[in-house]
This record gives sequence, structure tokens and C-alpha cells, in this order.
Amino acid sequence: MKILLICNYKPGVGGISGQVESLLRNLREENHTADIFSTKTSFFRRLMLPLRLRSKARNYDILHIHCCSGWGFLPAVVGVPVGRWLKKRIVVTYHGGGGERFFDEHPQLVHHFLTRTDTNIVLSGFLARIFEKHHLSYTIIPNILEFDAAQYRVREKLLPHYICTRAHEPLYNISCILRAFQKVQEKYPEARLTLVGDGSEHEFLMQLSESLGVRNVTFTGRVDNGEIYQQLDNADVFLSSPRVDNMPVSILEAMNAGLLVISSRVGGVPYMVEDGETGLLFENDSDAGLSERMLWVVANQKQAIRMIENAHKAVEAYRWMNIKEKLYISYGIPA
Repeated sequence: MKILLICNYKPGVGGISGQVESLLRNLREENHTADIFSTKTSFFRRLMLPLRLRSKARNYDILHIHCCSGWGFLPAVVGVPVGRWLKKRIVVTYHGGGGERFFDEHPQLVHHFLTRTDTNIVLSGFLARIFEKHHLSYTIIPNILEFDAAQYRVREKLLPHYICTRAHEPLYNISCILRAFQKVQEKYPEARLTLVGDGSEHEFLMQLSESLGVRNVTFTGRVDNGEIYQQLDNADVFLSSPRVDNMPVSILEAMNAGLLVISSRVGGVPYMVEDGETGLLFENDSDAGLSERMLWVVANQKQAIRMIENAHKAVEAYRWMNIKEKLYISYGIPA
């Protein structure tokens, strides 16, 4: 089959773009023709997107649109009408932890486009609940995690070596991690924190780190997706403190690499991390709650290592081989 993947695509940055790249590779490996059409462009060039997409999409059987909230919904706004005009099969995957607010604020917009598809895909029960609230059909198909057995490292002892690979944007609340780390370092002066990534708050976070007086904090800046596992291998505990989220691949990567995951209890995260079984959760924006769990991991080695083992088994569900059958059904093609 010929599948055109439509999204606000930017190469090598993870998130939706990373998922689209992974899907592209897997489809091509199974001998399908697959390409990416990016709606990420300047404001004025966006006016020409329907014409450009219509010209491109003529040669494909399936338009698989990936969208989220705000301007991230643009691929659906452009892709759905073009797909219907060309009489193509239209599949929409909705990403993003901000879906509930977006759907509540723009119900007519969402309903107009998401009722004109052949299939809507959501990543977890979190978004499924939102789709049900708005009487939209859906099927649950989680994110794809690229597997390599060499990425997993067995940790016999967990040191206070922490890492976060989330973007330095307000949404991801990295300042909460720095405040929690300050508390941890009072007990473990040798504790280390690596902050991988960049964003609008990068300079602010560097200044906050200095004002808090914390030591052993490394800001790596932006790292290519291919180097993420190398960074994860140098730590033992993965931290994530978003204010809203859906199904972050960064958490799956950490589980796959053998780190203990600690995350804020928001959005779709509790559908990925079972508190006390495959990781630890804390309440949103609670640096006290986060620091408590960061300390708990070091003091409770046996239980923490058991959680890591459980998590590594759980990520099997995100392998391409365990996802493709449902995806092919949504495409209307045999697995």
C-alpha cells in the first residue's frame, strides 16, 4: 500500500515527529510505500498547503494524519478535507496531553474534522476517555518504541544519578526537578543530575540551578535522538515532571534502557506507569513529592530494581510487532 504520513514534521526531534519517523521506517521495512508530508512551514506558506497536499496525496492510498492541540491540529484541518476530496482512506492519530482542554474549548472544530475520518487512533485510555466524552469514535493503538536488546543495562545498584530528557519548555516543568534535586543533594551531596535538551526556558533553568546552589548538574543542550540511549546509560533514575502529558516516548525509552522512572501523575502517564509496580508517580508540581521518591529509590534498592524489571517487561507491548496488526486494521489492509 501507499501511505502518506501528514504532520507538523521536524526531523530528529522526537515527540510526534519521532513517532512518524519510526512508523515510516517500519512501513518501508514491510515493503509499503510511505512518505512524510510536513505541514510545518511559515504562516503565508500554510495558505498553499491544501493545494500542495492535494497534488502530493493523489499518488497514495491512505492519508495517516498525526495531530494534537492548538496549531498542532493543523494537519487534520488540511488533511481531512483533501483526503475526502480525493476519496482516500483517512486515518487520524491524535497525540498530546492537552487534548481535554482543546476539545472542551473547540468542540465544533474537533467534531467537524474527527467525524469525517475512516478511523481515529488514540494512544491510551486517557485520550479514549476524552473522545468518549465528545462522542467520537476511536481505537487505541499506543506509541511505537524502537527496540534493541543492547540498549538495556541491568543495574545491580541504583546510585543517586538522575536524568531528564524532556524539552526545556514550561509544559515540562523542569524547574520542579531542580527544586527536588536540591532537597536530594542535602542528603546525598554526591548526587548527579543530567538535563538533556533545550527550549525557551533553557537559560532560566541554568540560572535557577545556580541560584539554588545545586552541584553536579549537567546541561547537555539538544541531543540527537540517536544519542538518547547513550545519555540514559549514564544514569540510574529517570525523572519527568510535566504539567500535562499523554504518552511520552521518553518514559518508554527509559524503561527500555533499565532506568527507574519517576513521573508526575498527569494525563496518560498513569496508563503507562503503574505506581509502585513499574515506576513511581507523584502529584503534579510537587517538588516535595518528587524528592521523596528520588530518595526512596536509593534507600529501597530491592523494590526499585523489581520495578525496573517489571517495566522492562511491560514495554514489550509497544513493539512494532505487537502494534502493527491493529494499525493495519485501521488502514483497511491485511496484517
